[in-house]
Amino acid sequence: MILYIIIGGASLLAGCAIAAVIIGAALRASSRRRQKKRGQHEKSGRKVEFSKLILGLVLLTYFVGVFVGVKISLIDTAQLGVLLAFIGGPTAAAIGFYAWKAKAENIIKIKQAHPEETEGIPVDLNNIHHS
Repeated sequence: MILYIIIGGASLLAGCAIAAVIIGAALRASSRRRQKKRGQHEKSGRKVEFSKLILGLVLLTYFVGVFVGVKISLIDTAQLGVLLAFIGGPTAAAIGFYAWKAKAENIIKIKQAHPEETEGIPVDLNNIHHS
């Protein structure tokens, strides 16, 4: 029982830390966009990609879900299977989709950066397989 409390507390702290990082990155990106519109854009720093922001928010939701689920599982241990399904299924789907999307983007970037080396390799984004 103590283990569940420790795990729940650690999940809450990790979720808060991730939220702080994501919110800070979003605020910096927003500030850079405003500066760019005014013509004062600094060339240093990296832009936060929208898909990474969404992935971070989804994972934050599941950290909160872990905390709430652990509290419920402490009351009724039969709910542990439901908790694991709640967290595992959508998280695996989100991570799998993000990996597929990143692979597609990287293929395009590699083709653009090295057109001579990748001349004979077709880019079919609907049929990307691990080779």
